[in-house]
Amino acid sequence: MSRSAKKKTKLKIRKNSLLYKLILVTFLLIIILNILRYAAYFKKEDSSIKVMIQNEVNVELENEIYIDDKQVVYLSEADIKKYFDKNLYYEINENNKRKYFSLAQNKLLEITEDENCIHINSQQINISGKLMKKDGIYYFPISELVDVYNLDVNYIAENRVVNIEKLSEEKIVAVVNRDIKLKYKMTDISRTVKLLEQGEVVTVIEEMNSKWVRVKTSDYKVGYVKKSKLLEYKKERAHFDVSNQYFNDFDMSRDIILEPDESVYENFNDKISTYEGRKEICMQLSSKMKDVITNSDLSNKYIGIKIRKIDIQKTEDYYRFLEELRVYANSNGCFLIVEKPDKIDESRLKEITDLII
Repeated sequence: MSRSAKKKTKLKIRKNSLLYKLILVTFLLIIILNILRYAAYFKKEDSSIKVMIQNEVNVELENEIYIDDKQVVYLSEADIKKYFDKNLYYEINENNKRKYFSLAQNKLLEITEDENCIHINSQQINISGKLMKKDGIYYFPISELVDVYNLDVNYIAENRVVNIEKLSEEKIVAVVNRDIKLKYKMTDISRTVKLLEQGEVVTVIEEMNSKWVRVKTSDYKVGYVKKSKLLEYKKERAHFDVSNQYFNDFDMSRDIILEPDESVYENFNDKISTYEGRKEICMQLSSKMKDVITNSDLSNKYIGIKIRKIDIQKTEDYYRFLEELRVYANSNGCFLIVEKPDKIDESRLKEITDLII
């Protein structure tokens, strides 16, 4: 063989070798990419506590959830404000402890640091948990506050899951029409989360597309099932906005208007600057409302408690007073009527009263 032919042969071998290497590298890359792609489908469960709030799965809390030895579920102040009560506030009491107040769901909550009781509309209720400070963060026993926030809170220790249902929000359920597998991802090759039996009821979280539905089981396992495997969709719970259940149709010329005694307005701005001062006025006026309701022939008339126009020094104190008084008034079936003071935001006033005159 000539030198020229040998040279061409060597060149050809090198090219084939390079091509072989390229094919091999490409093949390996395809294998690696597919391993990475499907690894997520077989991902192991996280050992941390999973938190679900309504249809929001794997909620990212501001602070770590805490479960005590009595299985009381605690959420931090920041998470309570984020998910349930943005207007939660506190004052420091005479024992230098925090006392928090909430007006959620038209109920007035008092909860004091390190006390195993709460007050709802001034009624004391003993609880197993308590408001406490842990690692510099204030934690609330959310599972003890279900009546305040209209919730259902469940913790399944073996599954490491806390499920919180907002009972005022809509809930859609469906029935499994045959034994099927609940999948981790929207593909048949995905890991099976749980076997679902025919007739089992699941909560519908979201319809992903025309083929797959994301659901939650009664033990709070979450995954995907084929839409064709579900039937009898129904609204188990309708949305109910408590904040819009306001009183209306008050007739100033016909209905009964109660006016506080002059003593209520003495040192008024000082009184409403603290919760205890506001509570004293609210209790006094609530007693007056109850007396009228008990001892009068109302003849289908409404009752309204009227707060007269007065010079206000701190508007936030005034707003809080009206918010708190309204809870007492509405819980007695009465209206809160307000003569608008000067320099007060009327739009804000409309949100926290029943009638402005």
